[in-house]
Amino acid sequence: MLAVTSAREINFMVHKLKEQTNAEETPWNQQFYITLLEEVDPFNELHRFRPLDCAYSGNNTFWSTPSPEPDLDNAFWQNILDYTAVDEIRNAAQNVAAAINKWQPVNEKILFVAILRAGVPIADWLCQMLPGSKVVSLSLFVGLGIDQVALSQLRMDNPDRDIVFVDGWTGRGGVAREIAKINAGPLAVLIDPWGWADFSGSQEDIFCYSACFTGLATLGFSRTFFLDEQNCFSAYRFPQSHLRKDVIHAWQKSSPKQPAKYTQASREQFYKETSLRIHSNEVCRALINAAPDTLFFANSQGYVKEHYELLLALADRRKVPVKYDESFVKEYHTRVACTLKTA
Repeated sequence: MLAVTSAREINFMVHKLKEQTNAEETPWNQQFYITLLEEVDPFNELHRFRPLDCAYSGNNTFWSTPSPEPDLDNAFWQNILDYTAVDEIRNAAQNVAAAINKWQPVNEKILFVAILRAGVPIADWLCQMLPGSKVVSLSLFVGLGIDQVALSQLRMDNPDRDIVFVDGWTGRGGVAREIAKINAGPLAVLIDPWGWADFSGSQEDIFCYSACFTGLATLGFSRTFFLDEQNCFSAYRFPQSHLRKDVIHAWQKSSPKQPAKYTQASREQFYKETSLRIHSNEVCRALINAAPDTLFFANSQGYVKEHYELLLALADRRKVPVKYDESFVKEYHTRVACTLKTA
């Protein structure tokens, strides 16, 4: 790995990264500010990854090892390609774009900084709706904070643009608080049930199927991890044979073409201390990256089968028990929650 000790060396590293993640390798057309390491086999080199039954407990050494990748078969990805419950997702994306456009009406001044991984597909849609804007990606971990090396470099690379951080959704507000700590932002997300983001498409706990996107299938590299303070956060390369470009292209093709008409949206901020993983998209990521003990749904089994079929499919693959009509979930302003072991 290249040791970075000066601005010149940082520039060289980022130049090499541009070569490594060109349009042929990643159809997202985004520059990823990460340090790419050697290629690894995600299923036969498990010592490179942390165990499934290990969740963040506040110890930041947790972020020194990437999470494992699930082995999702073609049938699962076909379900993603066939997924049709997108109208409310597209509407939410249009609302986000409208709010950003109100804040900065000159698209050429906007730099979307997507937070890996969930922010990548959302930022792609925002760029399509706001032509002239630009998107790059970096990493952020709750507790450890934002990748400062990457942030410094992308600011130098884009001195005339206004940064908008983009994530897929908010959970308990951890990402929003990390961005606020360094007086950066604003933060835009698709779904924001607890009202922590500056721009959001909805406060409804809407499930977005891009929560199922894995690094293996949609990025070509692992979840990033922290090695030292001199380099961008690192990631292992994955064999390109695992990349599902059809899934990526289908997502891109489904993008709304323009923002909604701007309306002033009210935002109700909420917080309740809990060790639960909450909201449907965060629960989905737990099913992707970890092994939840139990899933809890506030609604009936029939409602859940209609609205959260992909979550049920992932729970079935992980052999995670599911409980319905759990009214306590509503106390957290959500419809879905799960329990996780902690490291």
